[in-house]
Order: sequence, then structure tokens, then C-alpha cells
Amino acid sequence: MSRSAALSLPRALRSSLPVGLMLLTLGLSACNSGTTTATAPAAPVAEVPANAAPADFVYDGQDHSWTSAAATTSALPLALSTGDNALSGENWTAATNGWGPIEKDQSNGDKLAGDGRALTLAGQTYARGFGVHANSSMTFALGGKCSTFTALVGVDDEVGDKGSVVFKVIADGVTLFDSGTMTGASATQSINVSVAGKQQLQLVVTDAGNGVSFDHADWATPVLGCTVTPLAPGEIQYSGPIVITKGGTYSGNWESTLNKSAVLIQTSEPVIIENSNIRSRGNLISGFKNRLTVRNTRGYALNPNVAGKAAGRAVNAEEVMSLRVENSYFEGTTGIYARAFMGNPAAGDTIKILKNRFRNTDGRLSDGAGGYSGQTAVVQAILFNNVKRLPNVEIGWNEIINEPGKSRTEENMNFYVSSGTPTSPFLIHDNYIQGAYGLSPLTDTFYAGGGILLGDGKVTDPLDSGYARVYNNQIVGTTNHGIAIGGGVDNQVYSNRVLGSGLTPDGQRLPAANVGLYVWDVVGAGQLPVPTFANNRMENNVVGWTKVAADGKTSNNATWFPNCGLNGTLCAGNQNIGTVTLDMEKQEYQGWLGKLTTNNVKIGP
Repeated sequence: MSRSAALSLPRALRSSLPVGLMLLTLGLSACNSGTTTATAPAAPVAEVPANAAPADFVYDGQDHSWTSAAATTSALPLALSTGDNALSGENWTAATNGWGPIEKDQSNGDKLAGDGRALTLAGQTYARGFGVHANSSMTFALGGKCSTFTALVGVDDEVGDKGSVVFKVIADGVTLFDSGTMTGASATQSINVSVAGKQQLQLVVTDAGNGVSFDHADWATPVLGCTVTPLAPGEIQYSGPIVITKGGTYSGNWESTLNKSAVLIQTSEPVIIENSNIRSRGNLISGFKNRLTVRNTRGYALNPNVAGKAAGRAVNAEEVMSLRVENSYFEGTTGIYARAFMGNPAAGDTIKILKNRFRNTDGRLSDGAGGYSGQTAVVQAILFNNVKRLPNVEIGWNEIINEPGKSRTEENMNFYVSSGTPTSPFLIHDNYIQGAYGLSPLTDTFYAGGGILLGDGKVTDPLDSGYARVYNNQIVGTTNHGIAIGGGVDNQVYSNRVLGSGLTPDGQRLPAANVGLYVWDVVGAGQLPVPTFANNRMENNVVGWTKVAADGKTSNNATWFPNCGLNGTLCAGNQNIGTVTLDMEKQEYQGWLGKLTTNNVKIGP
């Protein structure tokens, strides 16, 4: 599939790459995973069916206890990072539960995996934590890296005032916290203990000595405060590629040494990939018609070593049903690709890409021998292709940085024939994007890459392109353009900071530097019988875009608005700050770091 080329505008990659089958090498982890073995409880266990009062329970006389056999003693320290770590996003080394599997980020529910509800203590719900059932135990390998453990604990509201449990926090065999007996009528207790220098943390819930009926216990918002130096990519022990054919939660270190996917997903059941390291000469994660969550994962693209091939995508989601990528890191990939949404928005299916770090999106083509041929593919850090009329999309708090000579991206974000809805537009906010460079940035006089492009591609229905809100982003030094509206309906770009010095980070001239903001009806869609370029807004942005001539003289080209005024399109209130220096670009990054701290946002794994 192709689109009309236009001067100084990018070309989005439209083709779907074939994916090969991989060997299944690792099973599910955590509560949906691994080989499970049952151990008989001391007595039949009373349970509460979903959406029924506790008194309605009928004993079934069966053993529904659970033991995790998926020990991952080496993976957890790799997942922990400096600062606060949500423990429900980490791997345990051993776990048992009195009734059904331990549930992550939901209550224990009944005997099946994933049948819990929101963690609720004394009427307050919590997004993160564990729902367990006495008698239960979870063991985590700290490796001496953490200093504090905090949590809120109590009996989940789903059993009313019934149940009676005791919570214990044990580190290296020493009990640090004992709640005493708690029931469904007890007030929530808070935990804040030191685990400094401890190698192992164990979270235990007992039945308080009176049987296990209704003993639904919640560890709400469990957090480890840690100081961690992550292993370098070369120090990680990888297994081979994996094929996932069943929904569940997967953690591991996977590698493909061929130009094929390291993780291939062949199910539409919900799949979570977390606390993982992935590297590949092909796509890192790939599949069709998937419902996929990726979090707390690090991914590295390798040179394909196939002549004419670019590096693999971080996530290749074709005919995507639902996609969420958060708190992850991707280096050297050809980005996140979402094509042809096929999910059910009414059921909550959508796309969210939040709080990730991207480094050096790289479309350079391999020469087949570990180097590069001098040719490029058209790639983006985030590309939507034919993702139409989709509500509740959010792309926020991502950091995307490209370096000259190590990357070759076109737009960092491109939305090709894609749209939100009039009542729920795409929300593209609070991202930091730095750098977009051609193959030879010091000599290229023409280069089509940039920061963010809206309205790419030609459509005939106004609902198929546009309906986006781009705000509070910082775009720095992206050569051809910072933010552009090239088509679509009801795209609004406001309250962004867009700066370019016309120089590389080490102070050399970028001959292809062009314009900070533009609004241009590229394909003439505003002249169609039913205009598909209309009612766009480019307002109240701070912009400075400097061009440096061969003799060192500077000029400013902050905006280019040939189609403002067309079909209700408005451009107003944009502040031109004049000449931008390299120091100003560097200060912009420091401002971004301060913004993260002020808003208590943690990005990356």
C-alpha cells in the first residue's frame, strides 16, 4: 500500500510482514502459569460465588488449593528498578494459595484464574496488589537490593464481615510484621517495614486458627523501594523464541537469532508479557488478532544480518484486538506498529501506549554482514495504520530519543488513515520526542522525518481520519518538522513546546532543518465533495525552529500554515520564541525530567 509523496513529508510503511512459527520454550508464569500441583487443604473450603452474598455459598467438597511451580529465581532482580516497584508487577520464586490461584491486581474471587474483582478494603478500591486466600504464601527474591516494603492489608469486601486471617511479612526468616487476627469488619492496616540487606521476602496469610472459610485476603498497593543496577543486555541469559497459544501472564528472557519473532502470539485470549527481556533479529513481539499487554519489559533489536532487511518491530500488532504497552524500554527497533483495529470498544478494547522509553528507532537496512547497506526503510517509533474510529486511545508520557548515526526514523509518531471519534478523540499528550535524522544528517539537504504527523493518507469519509488531541508534548530537534497536520478532521494541537536549533547534539549543522509547525492539506482533501480536511486547530503552542546556513548565519522558520482557514481550520496564539540554541534544547530535556518528578510519573521499566 502506498500514498502520494509530497515534498518534505514522510512516507509511512504500510505492508504487513510475514511471521514465522517459533518453538514453545516457556510456559505461563505467575497465577495463570506453569505446572501447577494441588495440595489438600485441612478441611473443605467455603467460597463466595461471583455476585452473590456469602450466605449463598454451597460447599462443593473439592480441593481447589494451588501451588506455583514456576520458580524464577533469576528474573525478579532484573525486573526491579531503582525507586518504587509495584510488587504485583514482579515475579515470585514460590507461591501457594488455599483456594484457586493467587490473583494479580484483583481479589481472589473463586477457584478459577482471573475470576476476581477489584481489590476492595473498607469500601476503597485499589488498582494494584494481590488477592489471596488463607492459607497462602508468596516468596520474592530481593537480592539485598531493596530498603522498604509497604502495603495495605485486610479482608476483601467481597466476603462481607466474614473471614478471619493473619497477615505476616517475613524477611530472611525474621517476622517483620504480624497483623493479628483480622476479619471482614476490621479496619485496613498499613505496613511499612525495612527490608534493607534482605535476600528474601515472604508474604504469608494464615487462617487465624479457625478454618479457612471466607478467608479472602488482600495485599493492596504492595511496593518495594529499591536501588538496582540492571544487567546490561549482554549479561542476560536468554532462552530461545516462544510461541504463545494460550492466554495468561508470561515472563522470561527470549531471543531469536534468526530474522523471525522472538515472541509470537497465536491466540486472541488476553496475554500479558511482563518483567521480561527480549532481543531479536526479527520482530520482538508479533501476532495477529491479539489482546496484548506488555509491561516492565526491555527489548533490543539486533542487526537482521539479512541483506535489505531493517531491524524488527518492538511490537507488531496486526488486526489488533486490544493493545497496551507501558513502562517498557525499546532500543534499536522499528517501533510499535498497530494495524486495522478489530476489537470491541464497547467491551473496553482499545490501544494505550504509556510511560515507555524508546531509543534509536532504526530503519537502516542491513548489508547481511553485520553492517548497513546505505538504504533505509520508512519506520516510526509509533505507527497507526488504518486504526479507524477507535475511542479511548491514549499515548502519553513516553520518552523517545534518537541519535544521529545510530537511528533512522521518519516521523516518531504517525497516524495513517486513523481516527478517534468525535466524542473520544485520540489523546496524545505529555510525550518527550528528541531527534529525527536522515541517513547522513550532516550532508542531507532533504529529509522527510519529524516529530508527530496527524492526518496522513487519503480517505473519503471524514470519520476515518482525524479526531486527535495533541497537547503538553515537548518536541526537540526533529529536523524536518516538529508537529504537523497533513489531513483529517478535528485534529487539535495545543499547549506543546516545539524547539529546534538546527544542530546535532554535538553542535554540527543539519542542512535539512525545515519548520516547527505546519498545517497543509497535502492531498487536497479539503476540496472533495465531502471534505476530509476540516475544522483542525493549531493553537497556543510555543515554537522556535532555527535553520543554520552553510556560512553559520541563522534564520527562523517557526510555522508554515498554507491551509489555515480552510473549512474551519484555525491557527492562532502560537508563540514564536525566535532563535533556538543547543543549550535551549538541553534545557528542554531537563525540564522534561523535572516534569516527571513534579507529576510523580515513572517511565520505563
